[in-house]
Amino acid sequence: MNRTFRLLFVFVLFCSVLSPLRAEENVWRKVALDGVHIVSLVSDPVRPSTLYAVTSRGLKKSLDSGATWADLGAALPGGILPSSLAVSQLNSKELYLGFEGGGIFKSLDGGSTWQASNEGLPNLYVRCIVISPKDPNLLYIGIQDGVAFSADGGKRWHMTSGFKRAVNVNCIAIDPKNPQFMYAGTGGAGVFKSGNGGVSWVDRNQGLSSLSILALHIDPENPDIVLAGAYHPATPTDVYVGDANGGAFRTVDGGRTWEETELLTTTIFSFASDARYSGLIYAGAWGGAYRSEDGGATWKDINVGLENPFLHTMRMMPARPPVLLAGTTFGLLSYTDTQAEGLSRPGGDSPFVLYAIAAGAALILAGLLLFLRRRRKTANDPRRPVW
Repeated sequence: MNRTFRLLFVFVLFCSVLSPLRAEENVWRKVALDGVHIVSLVSDPVRPSTLYAVTSRGLKKSLDSGATWADLGAALPGGILPSSLAVSQLNSKELYLGFEGGGIFKSLDGGSTWQASNEGLPNLYVRCIVISPKDPNLLYIGIQDGVAFSADGGKRWHMTSGFKRAVNVNCIAIDPKNPQFMYAGTGGAGVFKSGNGGVSWVDRNQGLSSLSILALHIDPENPDIVLAGAYHPATPTDVYVGDANGGAFRTVDGGRTWEETELLTTTIFSFASDARYSGLIYAGAWGGAYRSEDGGATWKDINVGLENPFLHTMRMMPARPPVLLAGTTFGLLSYTDTQAEGLSRPGGDSPFVLYAIAAGAALILAGLLLFLRRRRKTANDPRRPVW
């Protein structure tokens, strides 16, 4: 294969990695992992096309935005399924994997080898893992009795205070602008807030009609706006009699008071957003996918083509228009949202612009090399007339 065709091959491969999931727009379609229960999707902060999936069949990794997957973590303990994963923002080979009953495992080589990191933990039931956006060595985990933190990359853990009774912490959200402010969602005790970097917590539940919180989301523009996704006891096919006590709740005053949104009478498993799109947020629920253009105040379902209504985790890919990935009970799905173009924030699409510039440059270079090759071939042709 000569240089020109090698370059063309690299260019085609580059474009396929950037957007292999863009196909039919505004319609859900199957992508991969058919029949696999996906608990969590996490992307590499350095290479967004690299994805990790925490599944009912263990930890899996994709290098092509979810099109194909490989098993990861052969050295992990058997018999216990993973519950959560976090990737360091400064070193994408540094991974933290949590187990409900197995504690925390850490990898420094992208998941090839793992080592237990449980010193100081009162129990090994890990529900969630988050890393401080300012300090990659500062970790927080939600466990069976509250929140634990580590300031040395998981070497030793310390329990925080403020959880008045033993509760399961399902999710933790950190204010990206000021990491001193954090929220924790619990299984039965509502939402807790910390203003000192997670050292201590206080409950903030006024207005919540459900205290079983499964997902939290902090608005990237205004951190006083927070969404809480709650559990609802009814299934999509059952009728629940009584007050609405599940769905999406919203606060605009930093958790002092909460209000019900339009998205009620369902269980919210996850939220997904992208700072490049102002006000745009998605919710994965027990009953389908939902979309909001005003920061979660109002919602509309986006369920065209959706055969599996159990969306446990969602992830937005760096594409224009945005591509939404959803991990469900039976596999991985994708959705290309062309209606989001009007919400793009000026100057907020720099990753896409860089990709487009690089792809354009590669195409121009390939064309130039092809032109020069043909010109040289013609110049050496003895049948070509000389003027």
